[in-house]
Amino acid sequence: MTPKDKKPEPNDSSLIASRVSQEIRDISPYSVPYFDCKIRLDGNESPFPPPKEVQDNIDSAIKEIDINRYPDPEAKRLVQIISNVCDFPKEGILLGNGSDELIGMLITAFSHGTGRILCPSPTFSMYKLTGLAMGAEIVEAPLDAKFDIDLDETIRAIDENDPDLIFLASPNNPTGNMYSASKVAEIISVSKGIVVVDEAYSDFSGYTFLPLIKECENLVILRTLSKVGFAGLRIGMLLARDSLVSEINKVRYPYNINSLSQVVAEVVLENCEFVAENIQLIIRERDRVYNALSALEQIEVSPSDANFIFFRVNDADTLFSKLVERDILIRNFNKPGRLQNCMRVTIGTPEENDSFLSALSEILSS
Repeated sequence: MTPKDKKPEPNDSSLIASRVSQEIRDISPYSVPYFDCKIRLDGNESPFPPPKEVQDNIDSAIKEIDINRYPDPEAKRLVQIISNVCDFPKEGILLGNGSDELIGMLITAFSHGTGRILCPSPTFSMYKLTGLAMGAEIVEAPLDAKFDIDLDETIRAIDENDPDLIFLASPNNPTGNMYSASKVAEIISVSKGIVVVDEAYSDFSGYTFLPLIKECENLVILRTLSKVGFAGLRIGMLLARDSLVSEINKVRYPYNINSLSQVVAEVVLENCEFVAENIQLIIRERDRVYNALSALEQIEVSPSDANFIFFRVNDADTLFSKLVERDILIRNFNKPGRLQNCMRVTIGTPEENDSFLSALSEILSS
C-alpha cells in the first residue's frame, strides 16, 4: 500500500474534518463555566424548592412509576393539564426536552424554504447555535439602544432574506426586557415564515402573545417550567395552531419526555398555587435588587421583566472573579461589542440577594 493509499488513523484530524461540516467546525459549543459557589445566581433558575406537602406528593407519585417501561410517548395526561392551566386546546400543544429540543424541532421542520433564520442580537444563543449546526443561514438584526426591536432594521432583514423562521425572545435573554408588543405584532404580520415568540420568562412579565395565535397562523409560542422552579425536569412547551403542531410532531423523537419528568410535572401543575406565590416574591425581590443596583454609580443597569437583571460595569472580568472569591456566582457576558463588560444576576432568595448586594458594594468601594 502506497502512502497515498494509506487509510487515515481513527484520530487523524483530516478524517474528522472530512466528516464534519464547516458550519459545525466554525461554532463553539454552548457552555457555562462551572464554579463551585455556595450562592449560585447565574442560571435563571428559581431559588425555591416545592413545599413539603407537594414534595411528598411528588415522592409518592415517583414510587408508582414502572421505570422498566417506556413513558407515554405523547405525554397525554400532562398535555391535558397544561391545556387546562393555559386555557389552550391540547391539539395545539407539543412538549420538548426543554425549549432547546423544541427549537431544534422547529428548525428541522421549517428551515427548508430559503434556509434562513432571523433573530435579534443580542439574544438567547441557542437559536443561532442550533441553526448553524443544522445547516441554516443565520441573519441577525441588531436591537436598538434600549435593547428593543429595531423595527426598520428587522423589516429590512425580512424583506431582503425572507427567513423561514424568526425567533423573538420576549422577555429577552440576556437583556431582561420585553419587546414592544406592537413591534412583535408587526413582524408577525409581515413575515411569510414562522415567527417563534419565546416566552420562557413571561411568568415574570405578566404579558403573553398567546391570544394572537387565534388570528396569526404563523405564530408559535414557547414556554418552559425551568424558570419557575423545575429546571431539573426539562419540560418545554410549544403552543400553536394544530396544523403547525402536526407538522412539528413529525420530527419529534419518540418518548422524548421521560416518565419521571411527566409525573413530577403533573403533580406540580395540579398543585401550582405555590408557584404563583414564588413568582410574586421573585418579582418583588427583582424590583428591590434593581433599585439597589441603580443607586450604584459604577453600574449601568437595565430594566427587567424577567427573573434576572442585566447590567454593565467598568471591568466585568475582575468583578466576576472577586464575586467568585466570595462564593457568589453570577453570569459574565463580557466580550467585544454590545455585551462588553455586561453581566447578569439571577434573582435568588432575599438572603442570597442581600449577600450579592453586600459583596458587590464592598468590591466596588475597594
